[in-house]
Amino acid sequence: MKIKFVSDVEWDGKALSARVVTGFGEVLCRVPRDTIHALPVYSDAIEREIRSQRHAIMERLAPALGAKLAIANRDRVIELLPSEVH
Repeated sequence: MKIKFVSDVEWDGKALSARVVTGFGEVLCRVPRDTIHALPVYSDAIEREIRSQRHAIMERLAPALGAKLAIANRDRVIELLPSEVH
């Protein structure tokens, strides 16, 4: 599923989050720090790096988020887990 971000990517110190539009409405996508660290290039990223790279991180995770949204069953919030990042 191709996704379109409709809000800015936020970083609260624990997770990235952004709203995306799907065929069944808006969904809040959350990506916890553990999931970010599952990406090889961000495996040891500190908070400042995550904050400054938040848009690039979400774009890199867009395919995994799309796959999760495709099976989300109309959930309004999804959280991408480290095991779901390939």
